[in-house]
Amino acid sequence: MSKMKHDQPSAAVPASRDRRNFLIAGAGLALAATTLGRSGAVMAKPAGQDTPNAPSAAVPVQKETLTTRKLGSLEVSSMGLGCLPMVGYYGGGPRDRKAMVSLIRAAFEQGITFFDTAEVYGPHLSEEFVGEALAPVRDRVVIATKFGFGVEEGKPTSLNSHPDHIRRAV
Repeated sequence: MSKMKHDQPSAAVPASRDRRNFLIAGAGLALAATTLGRSGAVMAKPAGQDTPNAPSAAVPVQKETLTTRKLGSLEVSSMGLGCLPMVGYYGGGPRDRKAMVSLIRAAFEQGITFFDTAEVYGPHLSEEFVGEALAPVRDRVVIATKFGFGVEEGKPTSLNSHPDHIRRAV
C-alpha cells in the first residue's frame, strides 16, 4: 500500500472511501442515529407488514464495500466498529438502544463487517445492541467479543477465566 502524504488519500483507496471521509460520514451517522432515537422516527416497514415497526423489523442492505483484510481464515472490512462507547464508558451513561441499533446497522450499510464488543461492556449491554442490530445479517459479519471478567450485580468485579465462566459467556 502506498504511503499517504499529508492528507492525500493513498492511490489504493478511492477518495470516497478513505479513512477521513469515512470518519466524517460516521460522525454524521452517529448524530442521525441519536436524533432518530430521540425523535421517535421509525424505519420503513418491509412490504406487507401491518404491525408497528421495531428496529429489528427492517433488514439492512449493505450499500458500500470497503477494502478487506484477512484475520486468520476470516475476511473482514479493513475498518471495524468498536462498541464500547455505546454503553457510556467515556461518560454520559448508556446510549439509547434504538439509536445504537440504528448506528450499528448504518455502519454495516456503509461496508463495515467487523464489530468489536465484550461481555464487560455494559456489562452485556453492548453485546445486546450488536446482537439485535446484526441478527438479520449475522452470516455476513464477524463479531469479536471478549470475556474473562467477573460480573456481579451488573458491575465488573475481577478477572474470571475459569472454564465454567467461559462456557457461560460463550
